[in-house]
Amino acid sequence: MVKIAVTGATGFIGRAVVKEAESRDFEVIQFDQTLGNDVLGYLSPLEGAETVIHCAGVLGTSELFETPEFAIDVNVKGALRVLDWCRTHDAGYVGITMLPVFPSVYTASKVCAQNLASAWHKAYGVPVSHVRAFNAFGPYQAHGVGHPQKIIPAFSVNAWTNQPIPVWGDGTQTVDLIHVDDVARMMVDAMRFGEDELLEAGTGVQVTVNDVANFILEHTGSEAGIEYLPMRKGEEPTDIVSTRIGWDLLDWEPTMNWDSLKETVDWYKTNA
Repeated sequence: MVKIAVTGATGFIGRAVVKEAESRDFEVIQFDQTLGNDVLGYLSPLEGAETVIHCAGVLGTSELFETPEFAIDVNVKGALRVLDWCRTHDAGYVGITMLPVFPSVYTASKVCAQNLASAWHKAYGVPVSHVRAFNAFGPYQAHGVGHPQKIIPAFSVNAWTNQPIPVWGDGTQTVDLIHVDDVARMMVDAMRFGEDELLEAGTGVQVTVNDVANFILEHTGSEAGIEYLPMRKGEEPTDIVSTRIGWDLLDWEPTMNWDSLKETVDWYKTNA
């Protein structure tokens, strides 16, 4: 049985990756801070893994401007330490990255980690592939104090509790919503490669933030409406959509499933 490791294994994307990998009969080492592991600490629990899918990281938009050194330590130095573990243990590496479009600490750290992975591939021959995740949604995405405000949890919780949906900016900026299970499927598929390939985990469907907000208001029956707020530090109005990079390597294509979005919104009704 092939053994792999997933860092950030109990996080939103990590838990979906673990589920997907186990469904394919991989033996999965779960590495996560909640399990007593730390990418800045001992990496010995990764022992035996043939590939590491690296999902561990610190999330945030404006929040990370308050703790930039910590974010860089975890997101950059942590990725570097995992890459070097892969180098010394002849293991492959799958990293998660994002579009380099926002002037934020998080974006800078993830793009830096991607570039380091490419460097370790070219300098040391570490098998590397990258999955560029767009706007992932699904059950278990965290919301509330201590967590960054993500679009679907924030909109859903406010709609169900009859509070105005918070929209930063004028809402004409776009997102590319993809179910977390499709992100996970792509990350496990990415283990087959290793030549510094980039695969985009999006759907290629461009939706405005206003459209998402109105969809959730209609679905929940909320009459609280939308509250428009100033853009947060680290954000700019941006039209985000996948251009399907790397899809030619796969035997399937991610699709935007509005029924899955409804199911996710419903999950927050009882799990707010």
